[in-house]
Amino acid sequence: MIPTLTMVSDVVVIGAGTAGCLVARKLARGTTASVLLIEAGPDYGPLADELWPPELLDSSTLPTSHDWGYTGPGAEGQTGWAFERAKVVGGCSAHNGCSQTVGFGADYEQWGLDWTRSEIEARLTSLNRALQVRQYADDELTPFQQGVMEAMVQRGLPRTDDLDVLDGGVGCGPSPVNNPRGVRWNSGFAFLDEARSERTLRVLGRALVERLEVEDGVVRRAVVRADGQLIVVEARHFVLCAGAYGSPELLLRSGIGPAAELAAVGISAAVDLPGVGRNLHDHPTLELRFAPSELLLRQTADFARTRPAPDEQVIAKADSLLGDGPYDLHLFPWTDPPSTGLECVLPAACLTPRSRGAVVLRTADPTVPASIDHAYLRDADGHDRAVLIRGRELWKEISSAPGLSPLLGDRIPDAISGRGYRFAHYWHPVGTCAIGASPDSGAVADADGRVFGVENLRVLDAAAIPVVPRATTNLPVLLLADHLADRLVAALGAA
Repeated sequence: MIPTLTMVSDVVVIGAGTAGCLVARKLARGTTASVLLIEAGPDYGPLADELWPPELLDSSTLPTSHDWGYTGPGAEGQTGWAFERAKVVGGCSAHNGCSQTVGFGADYEQWGLDWTRSEIEARLTSLNRALQVRQYADDELTPFQQGVMEAMVQRGLPRTDDLDVLDGGVGCGPSPVNNPRGVRWNSGFAFLDEARSERTLRVLGRALVERLEVEDGVVRRAVVRADGQLIVVEARHFVLCAGAYGSPELLLRSGIGPAAELAAVGISAAVDLPGVGRNLHDHPTLELRFAPSELLLRQTADFARTRPAPDEQVIAKADSLLGDGPYDLHLFPWTDPPSTGLECVLPAACLTPRSRGAVVLRTADPTVPASIDHAYLRDADGHDRAVLIRGRELWKEISSAPGLSPLLGDRIPDAISGRGYRFAHYWHPVGTCAIGASPDSGAVADADGRVFGVENLRVLDAAAIPVVPRATTNLPVLLLADHLADRLVAALGAA
């Protein structure tokens, strides 16, 4: 018989990722409520305890540990694409590339929130400070990154250094990054560490929330499995911060979602909410890959003898001329680390995707990942593909410029199609529990993040973003969570 433990808290925050760490801190510091933060992955404690795995701290390359293991179909019928999500305190902020871009200001107006441009700017300033965001200096750029930026300028993309400006336009520059002293400064370090001393806050790691139990439109308890033990957590308020895949999964397992789909996997609908799991989208990308030239190999080896050599450092904003706004492409060159065989990768990401996919349960078993299908490049008018093809043409021009061409060897064809490029993704899924006006519009939650039809449940993470902005998504997720957490704090204070 599985032992069962009962816990009680005023507020339960599910998921200690990018958003969850910030939300828990706001609740612990801004209210008198007891707060339980539950994370499926490990909690290595504050940075000062020196228990964090080195690969999660090293900002020079992307770690592969602590992954949830999500996979699904890619573009053009390809299968088995990996959709990496980090299973650890800090979430994806603990394994990302550290680029912190803000995107185009008008994108945030589409979210339907009660905020102003001045509020957005003030929040971004505060978040950048907490994340210790800085910008790579020119002498920190690797030979490859220096060459790419020089070639971009030679082919007409001006040096602008405005990736942190909401009204910035076409241009290129070193990325703003959250890696002080080379450490990937994740959301746990930025927000949770300073709140761990609060007596009202408890963090429970290695604990998977299997389902929420909903009665008469109210979440009564969460059923959690940790180290073979079942824990029943009772609370007055539940906050979902499990990410663009995890948040809809949990809602669906709890009977909140499309009734017919739930019935197909043996789950009775507590709340028939058709939008749960829908509206999944990401920035699709197209990559050109090159072998390094002998010159680049020598220059990289010389550079790496005296300083760190990060995989990615420079980002350009470019205009395909196929959409609205000042730009709709990110060009973000990177290199595979020498340990895996150095390759030069020239990716272009469509920042205004129209394709929409879904997260759908395969089974009610919480240990079986949901079906993840972004429907990449399947938009009806072919917009996403056309933008990426324009990105490919831009990279062809840039790769032939004097600043870069001597550093590149032979083009590496795609192993599956044999073409000189391949499709990929930008690790920016959003939208599966979108905020909006009503369930009839496909929305899952209102402008405060409150799930329709459930009195005491909110979604405050990437899943709630209705339309992905033209940015790397770490800062936008924090921006949304910061705004909505303040609304929750105010509501709890008024209760």
